[in-house]
Parts: sequence; C-alpha cells; structure tokens
Amino acid sequence: MSRLLILLLLTASFVVTPIVAGEIFKCRDAMGRVAFQDHPCHRADKEERLILAPSHAPATTAGTEPTLATPIKPEKRQADSKSFAWRLSKGKQQGYLMGSIHFGKASMYPLPLTLLNAFKGSDALVVEANVVDADASTMAHMMMSAGVYSDGTTLKEVLGADLWGELGVTSTALGIPVSMLEGMKPWFASMTLTAMVLKGIGLDESLGIDRHFLDMAKAQHKPIRELESVQQQLTLLSGLPQKVQIVMLKQTLKDVAVADAYFDTMLKAWQGGDVQALNRLFVDEGLKSDESGELNRVMNTDRNITMAKKIDEMLIKGCHCFVVVGAGHLGGEAGMIKLLQAKGYEVEQL
Repeated sequence: MSRLLILLLLTASFVVTPIVAGEIFKCRDAMGRVAFQDHPCHRADKEERLILAPSHAPATTAGTEPTLATPIKPEKRQADSKSFAWRLSKGKQQGYLMGSIHFGKASMYPLPLTLLNAFKGSDALVVEANVVDADASTMAHMMMSAGVYSDGTTLKEVLGADLWGELGVTSTALGIPVSMLEGMKPWFASMTLTAMVLKGIGLDESLGIDRHFLDMAKAQHKPIRELESVQQQLTLLSGLPQKVQIVMLKQTLKDVAVADAYFDTMLKAWQGGDVQALNRLFVDEGLKSDESGELNRVMNTDRNITMAKKIDEMLIKGCHCFVVVGAGHLGGEAGMIKLLQAKGYEVEQL
C-alpha cells in the first residue's frame, strides 16, 4: 500500500496550502542560468509559469462549502462507530485530541455532534500550524527557499536518466512539464506531485479537517495556538538527506496509480474511528528500508514526542484545549495517544 499519500494526508499539513495554491516562475538570467521563484521574472520573454492547481480539479461554487449552516449528507455510519477523537483527562486537566485528514471531500461533513459540542466548549483550538492566518506570499517564499536549488544543481543530475525519465512521464500526465521540476529538490518535487494527484482525484485542502476547525475558530473568535511553525516544519523536510528525499520521490511515482482507492480505504478507517486500521496503513512494508525509517522518524516519531509534550504543558496551565493534528500522529506505540497515556492522562474515545 502507498506510503507518501498517507504521509501528506495525515501528517504534512504545512506543505499543502502553498503547493496547491501558488505559482512558480522559472526564470533565466542574462547568462542563461535557471532560477525558480514565487514572483514574475524581470523579462517576460524568459519566463515560464507553473500554476500549481490542476485544470481538472473540481470547481468550487460560492456558498457550497460545508458549514454548520449548510449541512451535507454524510456517508452512512454504523450506530456504534466512534469518532477519530479522544477526551483527555488528568485531575483538573481536561482537553480533546482529534486526528485530521488534511485534504478532504464533502461527504466527510457534517461532523458528529459530539465533536462539535466538544469544540464549542473548548477554550482554544490547537493545530500543527495555523495556515489560515499565515501570509500566502510569505509561505510561498519560504517554500521556494527550502525546496529549490540555489547553487545550479538540477533534479535531473540528482536522479539520473532512468528516474528522471519516469518522473517526466508522470509529471506530464499530471499536466506539469518536467522542465518545471528541474530546479526543485526531490522532496519538493515529491510533495508537488502528490498535491496535484490528490487534487486530481477530487480532494480539496479547504475541506480538510484542520482547515474546517480553523475556519470555525476564526468565525467564533476562538483563540488559535500552534504546536509548530511553518518555518520549523519546512526545515525538517529540507534537512532530509538526499537519499531519503529520493526515496520519497520514488514512492510518489508509485502512489499515483492507487491514489483514489487508497484514500477511500483510509477514509473508511478514519470515519469509523479505527485507529488500529489506519495505523496499519500508515506503517506498512514501505517503512522497512533505512531511508523510509528515517523519513518516518523525522516526519512522525520525533514530532509526536515534541507535540505531546507541548499539549501536556498547555493542559497543565489550565487550557481546555481542542487539539487537531494529523491522524497519522495518533496511533501505534510511538503515537501521541500512547505518549499522553504515559504522562498520566486517561484517554476516552468519543
């Protein structure tokens, strides 16, 4: 089963917005050297533009987004099914922890009333990164700085002829000229392709669970807190060893053909509150190599420890917080549920 799709859907909220919503300009200076940037080139005749949003993505009509005022018929749920959320309690310390899918679709809404009531009664929303309040131009600039070579290195040189050729076939099928990826580092090319695939199968970042609660928090003037910063998260990706980044890209190329079926399987586990089933998808055979293990450590295991510690600190200080993090962070022996239980919290699934 695919690995990179679930990594983006369940843990990597910070790369979504600037990738699917921005533009990249491929420019050349007077000596013919290529530079990728998030603003137009000085000379229009030397410019190529890549708009990172697929033309075949579903159109959004004003007023059709899922909100509490415009309920959408949900997929049928079992009467005894649980939500992908847990109540945390330790003495006077109370809070909630929910697993998010960062790209979503309309059938995921409306959310169960138990979740909405828990959110309504909370003091603050806590997310990995508040992409709603972040300046889009600043985020795009940070993404470009972290994800594009600045020393003249090309992705073609890094990948070699065979993998570059495979990338060309896939990117062209997704509507991205492979030349537009040439200046990107492997992790950035991987995330760009993955975001395009998810958009292409009808998923929308604006329908993601964390985005849904961010929008509600803004509407209700509820405080929003972050567990991480966008800059910090980008540093994790750009700091991955090159061989690990190449593994990411190779897996992305394998993911393309199974994206639709994979999302449906994952969504079924999420909607049923089946943390074990979802964790089995997340920790698959693709994690057995050293490079995949390093990717999992950086993107998941280490972050789980840090975020669980910060959540504990917030609750100790009296915040009745509603915490939303990628669902891939919750399950397993190294997941946040186990980590918070080890800190003395009683954990009750809603």
